[in-house]
Amino acid sequence: MDLSSTASVSNITRQYGPATFENGCRRVGVGCPTYPIRDTPDSTEKVQYPVALGASRADFVKGRPQVTAQHLFTVLFNAGIAISIGATVLSLGMSFTVSQLIAPLRRVGLVVAIVILNAMLIPAVAWGIANATPMANEYVAGLVLATIGMGSAGALKGAQLAKRADLPLAVSLVVVLQLVDIVAVPLWAGRVVSGASISAWDIVKDLLLLVLAPLAVGLFLKSRYSDNAKTWEPGLVRVSNIALVIALATGIAANWKTIVTMFGSWVIITAVIIVIVGLVAGALLGGKSPETRTTTTLVSGMRFASLGLIIIGTQLHGAANYIGPAITFALVSLIIPMAVAVEIGRRAPTMSSDDPSGALSEAA
Repeated sequence: MDLSSTASVSNITRQYGPATFENGCRRVGVGCPTYPIRDTPDSTEKVQYPVALGASRADFVKGRPQVTAQHLFTVLFNAGIAISIGATVLSLGMSFTVSQLIAPLRRVGLVVAIVILNAMLIPAVAWGIANATPMANEYVAGLVLATIGMGSAGALKGAQLAKRADLPLAVSLVVVLQLVDIVAVPLWAGRVVSGASISAWDIVKDLLLLVLAPLAVGLFLKSRYSDNAKTWEPGLVRVSNIALVIALATGIAANWKTIVTMFGSWVIITAVIIVIVGLVAGALLGGKSPETRTTTTLVSGMRFASLGLIIIGTQLHGAANYIGPAITFALVSLIIPMAVAVEIGRRAPTMSSDDPSGALSEAA
C-alpha cells in the first residue's frame, strides 16, 4: 500500500440540493472520503472538508478542523508508510547499479506472466470470490475496487524483509506494474462501478515520488559517495523498519472503528482469502528459484489498494458501503504479505556479505 504523504482538502460549495464538488478529493493516506451536504438556497460558503480517513462532518465546525486522536493516527500512518517505502527504495538505490536493476526486464516471459496475473487474473478472481461468499452485495464493489491496483511499492519493503528475495527483480516488477496500472485500473474501475475511473497522474505520482525519485537519489549517492553509501545503508534499513512498525500500529488504530463494523460481514474473511490467492499464484509463477519465487509471491500478494480508495473518495463520495470494505482489504493486503515476508526472512539462510542484497538482509 504505497501512499501519498501530502495532505490536501477539497472545497465543497454548499447548494440547495445535492452538493457539487468543485475540486476532486485528493487522497491522503489510505482514503479520502467526501460528504455531500444541503443548506439554504442562498448559501454559497466554501468550507474545508475532512481528508483524513475516518473523519466526519462532526469533526469540522464552521470549516475549522478539530484535531482528534484518529486524525493524529492517520498522519502517523501516512508518514510511516512514506518514510518506510522511501528509505527502503533509497537503500536499494545504494545497493545496486542501473544495469543490475534493468537486467530483470530481460526475463520477458516472467515479466509478461506477472503482468497478466496481476492485471487480469487476480482482479477477476477477487471479484468472483467476493460474489461467491455470503458477504453482502453492497460491500462487493468496494472490496473489488481495492484489489484492482497492482505493483504496490510496499512490496519492495516486503522483499527486503524476506532477505532472500531478488531485489532488482522486485524493483523492475513494481515499476512495470505501476505503469500498467495507468491502463488497467480505469478499465477495471469502469467495469466494477459504471462510470468510475482514475486519472493517470494519481497513479504516476506515486511511482515518481515513492519509487523513482528515491531510487535515483540512491543511485546517485552510490556513484558519487560509494564508501559512505555502504555505511548509510544499515541506518536507512533500520529507519524503514521502525517506520513500518509505526505505520502498521497507527493504521489499525486509525481505522479500528471501520474494521469493527466489518466483523461478521465476511469482508475480512473474503479479503484474507483474496490475499492468500494472490500470494499462492505469485509463488507458482516464481518457478524453482527461491529468490524469484519469494519476489513474485510478495509482489502479487500485496495489492496497490490505495488506487481503489482514490476512486471511492473522489467519485463515490466516500460512501460507507464502499470505503469500509476497501479500507479493510487495504490493511489485510499490507499486513499478511509483510508477515509472510518476515517469516521467510526468519527462515532464510545467512547470505554472504559481498552480495548487495545480502548486505541489506543482514541490516534488516
